[in-house]
Amino acid sequence: MTNNAVPYNDVFVLLNNQQGGFTQMPTDFGALTTAPILVDVNGDGNLDLVVQDTASGGASIYLGNRTGTFEYSQLLGSPLGIVGSILAADVNGDGIPDVCVSGGDTLAIYLGEGDAKYATPFDIGTGPSPSNLLVENLHGQSASAGLPDIVEPDGSGGVIVLLNLTK
Repeated sequence: MTNNAVPYNDVFVLLNNQQGGFTQMPTDFGALTTAPILVDVNGDGNLDLVVQDTASGGASIYLGNRTGTFEYSQLLGSPLGIVGSILAADVNGDGIPDVCVSGGDTLAIYLGEGDAKYATPFDIGTGPSPSNLLVENLHGQSASAGLPDIVEPDGSGGVIVLLNLTK
């Protein structure tokens, strides 16, 4: 859960207490974190947390430990150091979550190598005012191919579609 109130955007973890309510877990994600994504980045079966770090513009990775708490792992930087959007999805079809970080008119794609390790990113140019990142199969691949395309709406009125032609 996030808080969009001034002075900070913070990410909070609430665990179901199985009595109709939730217990807030102590966190130390830092100020100005937002856009939480739960995904198992290290393959241990526990959900990990990828959050937008608006102070740096990148994506911070926190590893989950089944108790509702998370330990900081690393920061994946933003292109140009500008805040944009983040996305976690397996974009190359190898079964390992990848992380995409937009910044300015550029999208950095960090391919997952397993065990929460990421390759040096490669950058793709986008429109002048990118906003959110989405993934969906848009060009007729079978769903089992597991190769989603990346869609990035542009605040200047367009939509960028990056067709995934990975073989």
